[in-house]
Amino acid sequence: MDNFERGMELHAKCTIFAEGCHGHLAKQLMTKFKLRESCEPQTYGIGLKELWEIKPEKHLPGQIEHTVGWPLTNALVRAGFPKDKNTYGGSFLYHLNEPTPLVAVGFVVGLDYQNPYLSPFREFQRFKHHPSVQPVFEGGNRIAYGARALNEGGFQSIPKLTFPGGCLVGCSPGFMNVPKIKGTHCAMKSGMLAAESIFEALTNEGAQSATQGVEPKSYEDKIRQSWVWSELKSVRNVRPSFHNSLGLYGGLLYTGIFYMLGRGKEPWTLSHGGNVSLITQFLFLGRTESIWNVQVK
Repeated sequence: MDNFERGMELHAKCTIFAEGCHGHLAKQLMTKFKLRESCEPQTYGIGLKELWEIKPEKHLPGQIEHTVGWPLTNALVRAGFPKDKNTYGGSFLYHLNEPTPLVAVGFVVGLDYQNPYLSPFREFQRFKHHPSVQPVFEGGNRIAYGARALNEGGFQSIPKLTFPGGCLVGCSPGFMNVPKIKGTHCAMKSGMLAAESIFEALTNEGAQSATQGVEPKSYEDKIRQSWVWSELKSVRNVRPSFHNSLGLYGGLLYTGIFYMLGRGKEPWTLSHGGNVSLITQFLFLGRTESIWNVQVK
């Protein structure tokens, strides 16, 4: 066939996999080498982002705004049900410190939401129409937009990082600070540590095999001894704290006490809640019935 293209073959002593969230190859590696045997299942979110050029008089370089909850709390109300306090999500709005008056705005929704009527994109649009947000964009022009999946499992969901012939870096294993929606710095640091470990392994002739790839075993230790590990550990309980009987309000209370004041030094680690990563609900005849779906692998 004229349009046939053979898949690539990677021939290397050690390959670094940096595919981002839920990568196609990383999923196969995790299954083949059982990298997730000693960690919790990964949880996911979807992030939508737009870049706007706004009027210069509305531009406040360096200003940062974060919100949590609304309009997700009202999603069930529009379907005729009580307020939704269980859906995790929020927004960000950054006035970029650039000569051009640019604003980056986005909305993140945890993909364990229960409301089948919820559309993350529509909730993002509703957020932009809030009375305190809409004036920023009036008279402006959207110049870019996009979306991406996010790993929200954090510290509890970090898999084994190395295997014969390679290792995982960046968002592939899930090095994202969930409360800050920030992972680039951790991804860069993990890549640096992986490079150091691979160099050590390749220069150690006694650790090499004629038939097997090199496993940079020191990489895992370097990660645990770095600020990446301590940073992710300090925020480990923020995301799972929202899985409680009070939902959003309980999560905010817990985060305020143990993270904002205690900086995540509590001696316990909360669980994400078993092997379920996606929950939806059937809403009909005035009743709510939960349907627990199969975990996304």
